[in-house]
Parts: sequence; structure tokens; C-alpha cells
Amino acid sequence: LKRSHYDLERMANEETSSDVLNSIYADSSSPIPVIYQSGYLTIKSYDEEFGIYQLGFPNREVEEGFVRYLMPFYTSINKVESPFEIQKFVS
Repeated sequence: LKRSHYDLERMANEETSSDVLNSIYADSSSPIPVIYQSGYLTIKSYDEEFGIYQLGFPNREVEEGFVRYLMPFYTSINKVESPFEIQKFVS
């Protein structure tokens, strides 16, 4: 995620095509296929006219767990502050 400079806030409402979702190459410029295929993101809706999927976290617990895992890699927030910062991020 850091290597591709992906904006984490986009992930909760990511829009993508089936070509991207079916991409299996880890060296892809988009981290979305790997995150989707690992189950962190799910399909929320599909626009048949344009062939666009809207992705998001399946539930709040998954979103919080994902952010909690990534937080040490992106911030200098300590463990005591992290629940408060996660709440701000997912709200």
C-alpha cells in the first residue's frame, strides 16, 4: 500500500472494474486486487451500465482491524492512542 502511494481513505468506497478485481499480479500498481481477494473488501454494488463495482469493507470490525494492522506502518501513534485515532478514521 505504501509503495503504491494508495490513499487509504479511498478504500472504504473504492470503485473498480472486473479487470482490476481479477488481476492476480502482486506487482500491479493497484493494491485493490490483493486486498479484495484476501477478503478485506467486498462488493457493495455494481453498475451494469458502466461495469463498475463499488467495494467497501464488509463490516466495521473488519475495517477497524485492517486500520489497526496498518496504523504502525503509516503513523507514529502509540498503542494507547490508536483506538481513538481508528475511531476518527472510520467515522
